[in-house]
Amino acid sequence: MESSDLRILVVDDFPTSRRLLAHRLKHDYTVISAASGQEAIDFAAKHKPDMVLLDIEMPGMDGFQTLDILRGGVIDKAVPVIFLTARTDSESRQRGLAAGAVDFLTKPYDKEELWIKVSNHLALYEARKKIEEAYAKMAQELEMASDLQRSLLPKEFPQLESMKFSAVFLPTSEASGDIYDVIELPERRIAIAQADVSGHGVRSAMIGAMFKMGLQRLSKSKTSPAGCLTKINEDMVEVTPDTDFLTAFTGIISLDTMEMVYSTAGHPRPFLYQKSSHEVIELSVGGFMVGAFPDMDYDEGTEELKPGDKLLVYTDGVIEAPERDQGLDLLYGKSRLKDLFVRHITREPQEILDEIIADLQAFQGKANFDDDVSLLLISIQ
Repeated sequence: MESSDLRILVVDDFPTSRRLLAHRLKHDYTVISAASGQEAIDFAAKHKPDMVLLDIEMPGMDGFQTLDILRGGVIDKAVPVIFLTARTDSESRQRGLAAGAVDFLTKPYDKEELWIKVSNHLALYEARKKIEEAYAKMAQELEMASDLQRSLLPKEFPQLESMKFSAVFLPTSEASGDIYDVIELPERRIAIAQADVSGHGVRSAMIGAMFKMGLQRLSKSKTSPAGCLTKINEDMVEVTPDTDFLTAFTGIISLDTMEMVYSTAGHPRPFLYQKSSHEVIELSVGGFMVGAFPDMDYDEGTEELKPGDKLLVYTDGVIEAPERDQGLDLLYGKSRLKDLFVRHITREPQEILDEIIADLQAFQGKANFDDDVSLLLISIQ
């Protein structure tokens, strides 16, 4: 904004003082003059000044009373108010600063001091407005990213006799880098997936959307899990910067044979509890993260799922949660997660996930997490 567009409200019951200030400021700013506190309030409500020069000693409503009303909603709280005073005592200055004034001008006014204080405080005010506008824009973008993020998550899971799905999703901010999905496919197949996009915010949400749309399109066309990751990697490398990537787990389960074909891409190894042996194995077949390098190949593994089996898929925000309470450089780790998973394996699926979250919070000594946390549990019936 040009300085001439900035409005300064000069409030002084002494006409000569008002004319002097207006004369010295009118070449650089738009000056509005008021002769009393009430007139200042009326003019401020109408003209919305960018600065107020306010005399302390006025008949009727003094400067302190006027400022109190102005700060009560007539002007924005960030608008700088400079008191005009003949007083030099520190008590008056302290009272003025406590009331919300940013500075003082002592009568008679020094021309250079007037110009410096007015221009400096207006510059600070303009800078603050720009920062607030930037924050407002960021908040709007985060809200948009959050809406997009929520749209990527399934609103409800498929209702199947042979398996049950449970999930926990705890983002650290409005826009998370974690997503998961369960997709019903033709020919009695189910696709499951979890991905962890680098970073947060709008860009991460958009990359997550790219992954989900690619997964849905490719899996419905009977592309294998490894083939899906390969194609999504090719697409990401072409259109995203080198700093953007994601880790992922994808699996396709046949409801007729209960065979799961899966692949991983730099993702934490999911745990598969096999009821027949009462053991937990890690699913590790796959390849490197998606979007980092071109021409990546991904391997596939196969597991036969049986009643009582449980598959736990999780992001690195779980196993990399730091222990803070003891001041030690320790992470939650896979071993602790695996032990807790086995310990509560006979409980209801959602109860298992709740126990994991509770243990994570106890481990790090606080309820909130430093990284996004998401878990997907598939229970075979």
